[in-house]
Amino acid sequence: MKSRTRLLQLLVGTFAITYYIFIALLDLSALIFNKYIIEWAGLGANPVTFDIFPVWVVMLVLFLLNTLIIVGFFRYFRKGTKWMVLFFGIILIGVQIMIGGFEGWQKLLLEAIIMALIIIIPTQKNTSRILQNTENLG
Repeated sequence: MKSRTRLLQLLVGTFAITYYIFIALLDLSALIFNKYIIEWAGLGANPVTFDIFPVWVVMLVLFLLNTLIIVGFFRYFRKGTKWMVLFFGIILIGVQIMIGGFEGWQKLLLEAIIMALIIIIPTQKNTSRILQNTENLG
């Protein structure tokens, strides 16, 4: 594999893993400290109109999707498979659009750019197969 391609793969992957780890930690802290956040925001003042369960489910789904993307990136570095990152990344973008619409479109754009770079950058598995084929031809 060319060193530039491997370097680009490492740069994009490292940035994406760091990004998704911070988002997953934010979701996890929101899951753990949701009562304190609700009290601080004053949302729990009228408990009849506010239900915590839908908010908790949304935070749990976002945490799980971000965690699965992180696992997918480790598979991407280990085995060179992109499908897990792309599958859960597209689902995460779709869930975020369904929940909040296009508010915060910068985050959606950043995640779409990460997914596009993962599609464009050749993986170790694909590149080694191409190199083997060219060696067999020559």
